[in-house]
Amino acid sequence: MKFKVIASLIVGAALSMAAIADMLTLKEDHPETYTVQKGDTLWDISTQFLNSPWLWPRLWQANSQIENPHLIYPGDVLNLIWIDGAPQLTRKHLKKLSPSPRLEEKGEPIPTIPLVSISAFLSRDHILDPKLLKGSPRLLGDANGSPRFFEGDIFYGQGQYDKNKLYGVYRLGDAYLEPKTGEKLGTELTYIGIARVSTSPDVDTTDQVTPMDFIKSSREARQGDLILPIPEYDQLPAYFIPQSVPKNTKGHILAALNNAAAIGKWDVVVIDKGARDNVQIGSMFSILRAGPDMLIDTDKIIYQEDGNAFEKAETADLVLPAQRVGELMVFKVYEKTSIAIVMRATDAMGAKYKIEGLEF
Repeated sequence: MKFKVIASLIVGAALSMAAIADMLTLKEDHPETYTVQKGDTLWDISTQFLNSPWLWPRLWQANSQIENPHLIYPGDVLNLIWIDGAPQLTRKHLKKLSPSPRLEEKGEPIPTIPLVSISAFLSRDHILDPKLLKGSPRLLGDANGSPRFFEGDIFYGQGQYDKNKLYGVYRLGDAYLEPKTGEKLGTELTYIGIARVSTSPDVDTTDQVTPMDFIKSSREARQGDLILPIPEYDQLPAYFIPQSVPKNTKGHILAALNNAAAIGKWDVVVIDKGARDNVQIGSMFSILRAGPDMLIDTDKIIYQEDGNAFEKAETADLVLPAQRVGELMVFKVYEKTSIAIVMRATDAMGAKYKIEGLEF
């Protein structure tokens, strides 16, 4: 009886250790220490240590020295240690000796992902149901009849506006459809620029129109463009924790938002999964390249026709399994769609690639 109990404890401990190893597998060539560099991301640092870099929070979770992993800085030295059989990172500040005391400037903390890749999509482009835009105010033009406007110009907006607010100028872009069912998922709302009520004494406001200063633009504005309050959800966190998604959550990449001809690492894409599918900021998906359909011979049958013998091949369709070619992480969620950044790509990809939840 005692032997069985001891054996059970040993097996249980072994299974527990195996589970830990499965959850957090280190690369064979992982370093024992790593000095944080300017331009690093938490994802890139974790790639130095882990085969599955989306599990990077587990490298810090039991370590009081790195209570907030997003608050590590260039010059910090990360040391790999083991706690209760699991790998953990500790941090040691790198300080230079100086004959006189001075304040240490830390600089900017290390982000999860390169914020420059997503900054434009955090505060500008949106995906909306066109029905919600019915009756929205439009850019009307100016007294000269100009059809196009650039930063520094003054134009008239339809209706009246709050003098204390900034307004976004937008244009309806591509419509997104669910690849299999054809369901309308939303329409891209492309950011054009920012405007506010003009203070120029040379233009007048009426009950129907308001002069607007075009204070910032990424491209030319046109007659008919939408003028909308900048949404509150523009202010999104710059720190993202990877979130597990059930593997049976399957979908597609619909398009690349940065006009990339071939989608690769750090490119931004639209996927056909959103809040209604329980997707949230940080949700992780595997990117899959579907295997080709193949027609194979299953058997050969001899048959006769008009006294002559013929050989006929019986065929069947065979679909090869999809190949995993990367991962993406959601950073902006809508009802039926989401915007995500490609975290890893083994080769150049295109729109319509399949995705499935990354469960961990």
